[in-house]
Amino acid sequence: MFSLFFGWQRKLRKLRKKWDRLREKTLKKEKPVRHILLEKLDRTEEKLRILEERTLTRWDRARLSKEIEIELEEIKAMLEAKPEEIVKEKSFIK
Repeated sequence: MFSLFFGWQRKLRKLRKKWDRLREKTLKKEKPVRHILLEKLDRTEEKLRILEERTLTRWDRARLSKEIEIELEEIKAMLEAKPEEIVKEKSFIK
């Protein structure tokens, strides 16, 4: 019972759910912004899939889950930003 509330599987489900919701919101955006955000979401999903499918050490799980949380927060912030800012930021990266 205790593991249902504080277990690893619960944290994994919450990360996947957050990723799914951000993807749904991204699909509602216009073309250039949607493309940029979908690329970031795809890279994040690769890490999420590693967490779900592989057996990792506790330290590796914690590190990888923290990276995913940070990336999801960045994507959330990009969704709330103006489209011009996102496209402008992407052009500086290249």
